[in-house]
Amino acid sequence: MVQDAAKRISMLVLVIILFVLAFFVIKDLLIPILFGLLFAYIFHPIFKVINKRVKYKTLSASILLILIIAVIAVPLILVTPLIIRQTVNTYISIQDINVIASVEKVFPSLIPAEYSKTVSASISNLIGKIFTTFLNELQSFIVNVFDWLLKGVVFLFVFFFAVKDAEKLKEYFMKLSPLSESTENKFMNEFRGITNALIYGQVLIAIIQGLALGVGLFVLGVPGALTLSAVTMIVSMIPILGAWLVWLPVSVVLITTGHASQGFILLLYGALFVSVIDNILRPIFLSKKSVLSIPISFIGIIGGIYFLGLAGIIIGPLILAYVLIIIDFYKQGKLNEIFKS
Repeated sequence: MVQDAAKRISMLVLVIILFVLAFFVIKDLLIPILFGLLFAYIFHPIFKVINKRVKYKTLSASILLILIIAVIAVPLILVTPLIIRQTVNTYISIQDINVIASVEKVFPSLIPAEYSKTVSASISNLIGKIFTTFLNELQSFIVNVFDWLLKGVVFLFVFFFAVKDAEKLKEYFMKLSPLSESTENKFMNEFRGITNALIYGQVLIAIIQGLALGVGLFVLGVPGALTLSAVTMIVSMIPILGAWLVWLPVSVVLITTGHASQGFILLLYGALFVSVIDNILRPIFLSKKSVLSIPISFIGIIGGIYFLGLAGIIIGPLILAYVLIIIDFYKQGKLNEIFKS
């Protein structure tokens, strides 16, 4: 009896040690693995369209993988050096701009004279920190390029097999899941809704807004259009913030530095087109069921960024949403229904 108990304990300890070691093996690869699975889910409809024509899953997944590399990786490699150059040039140019003097020319009574120096220093420091952080991130990316390449390979590897064997993978996880069928269905519906809300309602619309503003800036001959376009994409992903954080200050600076016509055109273009894109596309991309609560989305994104970096933009709100599902079960007195009996 004692011997059997000792065997069970030693086996349990061995299993725990193995799982802990496995975690340490993959902990630095968790983000690329999660994103590989997420992208497989997002692009699976395209995979099915390709597979209908090609018939072979491996070939269909290979074609999709090549398309993704062509659409994402190649432009990223070509554009990154330009963004770095433009970011440095934009940062240098901003140092020579008196932000408060520019604002006072447009809104003379907005800032009292006794506070203008303090406010000017604060805004200049804030802008400086934003661009310094952006440059540091780019520098970190370049310095750790080999690390990023390895993670990229893991991402592509996971994506390829996850999209190719999606049905087997789903079946495997369903068998492993301790959740009841009703809970699994609710989690899956919530996952679809939140993923759609994040990918289409925030990420895709933010990219479109960034591109739209970038085109406008390029046509108007504004320096650093590429960098400002990238910054617009980032701020547009965060609820409450938006593209106006870029086009409004740039318009004010143009108006007050002798480029009034360009500034007013950009002001109208930003207000009547770029910022309106969100209101036009959101109802098209999203159904009522997939709309993510703004407070949950905002807190999830900010908290996710602190916890996981840029990956937290998507993973943060998902984690909070799943916690809310469990709370919802508790509220309804159905906590015992979460797990299989």
